[in-house]
Amino acid sequence: MSTYNAIEPTVIDEDLLRKAVNDQAAPEIADVARREGIDPIDVLSLRLDYKNILKIDNLWMFGNLTKLQLDNNIIEKIEKISFLKNLKWLDLSFNNITKIEGLDGLTQLTDLTLYNNRIAKLENLDELVNLNVLSLGNNQLTVLDNVNYLSKFEHLRVLNLSGNTISKHVNYRNYILAHIRGLRYLDYRLVDDDSVAAAKEQYIDDIIAQEEEDKIVAARKESDKAAKEQADLYEARKPSQIPPNPHPLILLPHPFRTPWQSSHIPGLDTLFTHLFSHDGDFQRFAPIITPDPFHELRDEYGAKVAVVVNELTQFVLKRAADKRDEVDLFAACLRDAQAKIDAECWMACKRFNALKKKHILQIQQSTTASEISSLFGTLRSGVSQLSDTLLGHEMTLVEQFEEVAKEFERNYTETATSITETAASAFARLRELENEFHERLSEAVVAAVDRFIKGDAPAAGERRDERDAGGVALDLVEDELRDIISDKDILVNAINSSHDNRLGKFDHQEDTLVTGVAKDLESIIQKTHEAEVTRNRDRVGEIIAFLDKCNVDIDLAEENAY
Repeated sequence: MSTYNAIEPTVIDEDLLRKAVNDQAAPEIADVARREGIDPIDVLSLRLDYKNILKIDNLWMFGNLTKLQLDNNIIEKIEKISFLKNLKWLDLSFNNITKIEGLDGLTQLTDLTLYNNRIAKLENLDELVNLNVLSLGNNQLTVLDNVNYLSKFEHLRVLNLSGNTISKHVNYRNYILAHIRGLRYLDYRLVDDDSVAAAKEQYIDDIIAQEEEDKIVAARKESDKAAKEQADLYEARKPSQIPPNPHPLILLPHPFRTPWQSSHIPGLDTLFTHLFSHDGDFQRFAPIITPDPFHELRDEYGAKVAVVVNELTQFVLKRAADKRDEVDLFAACLRDAQAKIDAECWMACKRFNALKKKHILQIQQSTTASEISSLFGTLRSGVSQLSDTLLGHEMTLVEQFEEVAKEFERNYTETATSITETAASAFARLRELENEFHERLSEAVVAAVDRFIKGDAPAAGERRDERDAGGVALDLVEDELRDIISDKDILVNAINSSHDNRLGKFDHQEDTLVTGVAKDLESIIQKTHEAEVTRNRDRVGEIIAFLDKCNVDIDLAEENAY
């Protein structure tokens, strides 16, 4: 649908970008820009309209762009721009785009123009939380209800949908004003309060239904949030958030990334509740025990277990928080050290770039061979000094990492060890409580058997109204009870197996905690060193690449000078 109709389609490449940047440079710096070039990172606005572009590509260098103009091309797909995190204004009008996509991450975008394309559905705009202006006129939108998708954008004030099939609907304007709150302009026309009031009155039932649905969704989100927060206490893992480096060098920083942390106590808060579940052996002899004595026995056992579990839970959560704080402190120390080094490296590179531009300009204007030779000598000496400076700073950073890492590992290890030692003590106490309960339960079962033998048992076919501790109706007939009571070995084995099953659940819970803490410790130490090795390797490679570029610029200037 583009009105631009050149013969050969174009892909955005370095030559096209360089020409576009130079063409839009201010008149007072245009000559210098064409001669020395403009750093893409300094470009805030970029015009690539009427270039017959078919495919978006190679914009990764323009990380600080706030305005991008790609209108009047033949682009078919929105892609490779989601990394432009600072983008606020994007024009893709008069292209051949069929689907809204590829805009994830553009949270700063306020103005989006997709006028005159082939889009048939409103979708994939969820992350554009600051969207203020949206133009989708002259597209292929046919379903009026699809406009409801835009109701979630709280900051949307200007909307253009003219030229679509939906704009011909008899209730088009009222429908939109009723369902999208806060609009000030619709299809180039000012929205007045009276029109909004009339629209809401017409669609009052829809609005009420939508509000009720919004309440349900909000309540569900709140419930999910609460459940997640509870899970976070015991099991969920959260990465430490590290803000971006405030002094990015031409060499891109590689900040330390922490592995996800966990408390490793999933299910500890409900451990006692599940001690008797899925225990077939317990279910075999449970009907023998009269409910009241067993409930009293179990409640006393549960109260004692709860005390130990609560103390262990609070201790583990506190120490897990200490571990996260230790990781954050370590990351902050590294970040501060790197920020200081990066600032010094940045200034060194900036000073050399200024020297290089100055000397190359003098070389171009000089007519004396000796002066030209001296200037080139100064430049090459400057590259050598810059290399020593950058690599020296990097070596300093490596040494600082080793010092901070040793202290971090020592503190983190002490915290992890305190968790495992406390866990061992707590679970030893839980096993003691289980042994006490097992002895008393065995006595209760024996007493129940004696009563059974004396005739205090349900007759054949008779059902009891009570329910056992596991919630199963005590409707076993006399013959089934006699099967387990008549053989003492079977009964003792069932009681002991049930005891072993509960001990096994304690063992599993302890193993989950201890193993998790140990793996965390191993992982954090390994990943800190791996991250530093990667950062160091990348930084040295970037330094070498930067120095090579400087030498290439000097070589090129030398070729042109003679």
